[in-house]
Amino acid sequence: MSKEIPIDIFITDEKIQYENYSQIQIDCINFCDIEYANFYSKYMLHNLPCIIKNVSNNWKCSNDWIKNGEINYEYFTREYGELDAPVADCDEINFNAQCKCNMKVKDYMSYLRNKNKEKLLYLKDWHLRRLTNYNFYDVPIIFASDWLNEYALDNKEDDFMFVYIGPKDTWTPFHADVYSSYSWSVNVFGRKKWIVLPPGEEAKLKDSLGNLPLLFDPNKHKDVKYYEVIQETGDGIFVPSGWHHQVFNSLDTISINHNFINSCNVEFVWRSLEDNLISVENEIGEFKETPDFISQCQLILKSVFGMDFEIFIKFLVHIAQKRINHLNGNICILFNTYTLQKNHVTFDLYKILKIIQFLENHPLLTNKLISQNILTKLLHMKNNIHNILK
Repeated sequence: MSKEIPIDIFITDEKIQYENYSQIQIDCINFCDIEYANFYSKYMLHNLPCIIKNVSNNWKCSNDWIKNGEINYEYFTREYGELDAPVADCDEINFNAQCKCNMKVKDYMSYLRNKNKEKLLYLKDWHLRRLTNYNFYDVPIIFASDWLNEYALDNKEDDFMFVYIGPKDTWTPFHADVYSSYSWSVNVFGRKKWIVLPPGEEAKLKDSLGNLPLLFDPNKHKDVKYYEVIQETGDGIFVPSGWHHQVFNSLDTISINHNFINSCNVEFVWRSLEDNLISVENEIGEFKETPDFISQCQLILKSVFGMDFEIFIKFLVHIAQKRINHLNGNICILFNTYTLQKNHVTFDLYKILKIIQFLENHPLLTNKLISQNILTKLLHMKNNIHNILK
């Protein structure tokens, strides 16, 4: 008998219903009490953040990484000590970002257990799951629909699954997540303070050059709407697309974090990609008549946004093909645990079809300014989706 857990949704209106964010409160819910379909429609489809209690209670790492109420330094040193991990220096800022280096985990653990720290070093963006090929946590069912990591794992590319470990007072600068994706973060140990801003509020913080500050100071910007959230051990937080945020470790803290995209926010990602391209084109507009203008814009777009149009199209085509294969009997299993049901697969395909139609009408495609091979694959996929949804 299959052990996979089926997940499905019950949505009649495929349009994302963005809220009047100024009127919302951030809900606090219990992981055991929320069903997948309800979370999908209430929070992801409406782009609303929430706190989820008791997420990591049964995770293996909750036992292995904690001992006698503190971080199990010996376990980390024994199991992962020879691995390299990226570490940010919260006291050393260069070009409005924290300076980073790599450290052996055993050296970082020696630093972390020392009570007299001369620096604030934050181990972050560590791909421990990929490095060890070991499932030390379970992806929460409410976050099972994750095209970004599905694509990365299928293509053996860098994933978007991270471990963060930091002492009290380490912090993450003010930012929105890569690709304008969703993110979830679960505290295995410790406490974090989050400050999150609804989409659009960040515009009030930009300087004359359009740059955002390294940190948002509520005392300096009285007219900015923001929420302060305290995240305790075992708590998860869902951060929707376009919600800028900054995070402070109030205690020594370990967390697991994912960035993800699915049918609820893929249109948000597309709009953000499109807007970033316009910004790039305006930035180097003086070179518009040069032969390399289009390719240079895509190169810069990839640098500032993380992907260009061709990467985005390959991503969409890959997910669409898997959904079509699923309907044809080749069942898609997510994180080796969850299986999408028909309503969910169909909704995914409708949303991808909508994005393909947006792409079709973009000047890059109407004027055939991207690879003919990519364009052919996209139009072929459009026809395949139409046929399967008849």
